[in-house]
Amino acid sequence: HARDKTDVITLHNGDRVTGEIKSLQYGQLQLSTDDMGTIAIEWEAIANIESNYVFDVEEIGGDRYSGVLGTNPDGTVTVASPGGTGEIVHQRVTRIAQLESGFWSRIDGSFSAGYSFSKSSDVTVISGGFDATYRSEDIAAALGLDINSTTSPEQGQQDRDKIAFTYQWLLENRNYWAGIASLERNEELGIDSRMQLGGGFGRFVRQTPYSEVQAFAGATYTKEWVTGDEEGQDSAEGVLGGSWRIFRLNTPKTTLTSQLVLYPSLTESGRYRGTADVSLRKEIIEDFFFELSFYYDYDSEPPGEATAKDDYSIVTSLGYTF
Repeated sequence: HARDKTDVITLHNGDRVTGEIKSLQYGQLQLSTDDMGTIAIEWEAIANIESNYVFDVEEIGGDRYSGVLGTNPDGTVTVASPGGTGEIVHQRVTRIAQLESGFWSRIDGSFSAGYSFSKSSDVTVISGGFDATYRSEDIAAALGLDINSTTSPEQGQQDRDKIAFTYQWLLENRNYWAGIASLERNEELGIDSRMQLGGGFGRFVRQTPYSEVQAFAGATYTKEWVTGDEEGQDSAEGVLGGSWRIFRLNTPKTTLTSQLVLYPSLTESGRYRGTADVSLRKEIIEDFFFELSFYYDYDSEPPGEATAKDDYSIVTSLGYTF
């Protein structure tokens, strides 16, 4: 059910735009209008907001307010609720979300696909990816799927596939509890299947409208099936990880995402694994993007016989955001 488009945004240059405030994230306010569709407005360009609807507003540092949006003459953002009115310095507002919006309107995501072939080496690489995120006042969830298949005359087909789900319970002061689950395969490292279930504690170490740094520590139950062996191996692993995201949402939009995770084994002395992922995404035309990504997997003691200790690849792909 779409609500009335009666929110009024006034820019520093005096222009006024009327519509429905959808969200603010990464330094841009998404405003749905009748005549121009959904437009993105730089948060720093906004001088005044007028709305009769209730929003969830997050400040740099993790403090959150719920109430009717407005702006003081000095530019301070106000959030009015029955319990009182909160005031936030304009530059410290990092996220705004509708409280009336339904589940599906809070989902953002993308999918991509890539293909390459080298005649000289007769090597074919096929890749695909899908990701979706959900954010409400108290929780954040993410689902990701990555597929990479390499075919060569020497090794035949080697697959690296992974599906992962994370669920965060957001706390005060930028902290959160998290649950994690994943299922993956990496034939280069001798893993036909690896399942992980676990959880831990994390923190948004740094948040600005244009960047985000997270750190996480926890533990997982891990079950591995070695290629060619039907009996799985159980183990417990620690999890130490961090991620860094940088956003530039002026057209063309650009996002740089990097993540490093270390899994020291708690039941196998001396074994540890690590993964590193870096991706650069740049918009070509509205909602369509080009992506250059790199991944690196390492296992100090891979369970399979005569398997490599590491695996890495550089992948290019085209995709669409929704």
